[in-house]
Amino acid sequence: MLCLLSLQARASAPSDSIVDSCLLFDKPVRSTISILPIDGAEVLQDDYEVPGYTVFRPGFKSNSLGVGYATSKHGNDDFVIVGRHRGYISRAIPRGQYKPQRIEPPERALYAVIREDAQQYVCLVESNGNGSAAFVRSAFVARIPPDRNAGLTLYFKVADIKKLKTFTEGSR
Repeated sequence: MLCLLSLQARASAPSDSIVDSCLLFDKPVRSTISILPIDGAEVLQDDYEVPGYTVFRPGFKSNSLGVGYATSKHGNDDFVIVGRHRGYISRAIPRGQYKPQRIEPPERALYAVIREDAQQYVCLVESNGNGSAAFVRSAFVARIPPDRNAGLTLYFKVADIKKLKTFTEGSR
């Protein structure tokens, strides 16, 4: 049974190409990947949608899947939200040595839906660096499950985006 759960988790894990495309945000790593940024006027809801949380949803008109970020008012249990799906930051699986941390403030993060084949992924990118750290970004990525009641399994990565290859650079 444990082996089956491990295989299911591995099957839903985003590929390195998806995670790196999220980090790059506007330049996919492969030609089969499309990145759909969510931007525009945002909505900030206080306790209305989720009691005890402030929910931030970017691009109200361009956000048909209901992507957002919920900040806990009492502790450190923030989560990424896509419609009814939740992916908790504290349970995010690190890809590398850095541990997941909450996004502060969520209004400054970049939000997108990434598509490859029939799969969709939520992507949140944070870039708070200045100077030599200006190219260091962190990202949360999760496959959006087809089951409306399933949770999101978040993956977290920190990388220097100057070291990542995009599709156009890698195809030359």
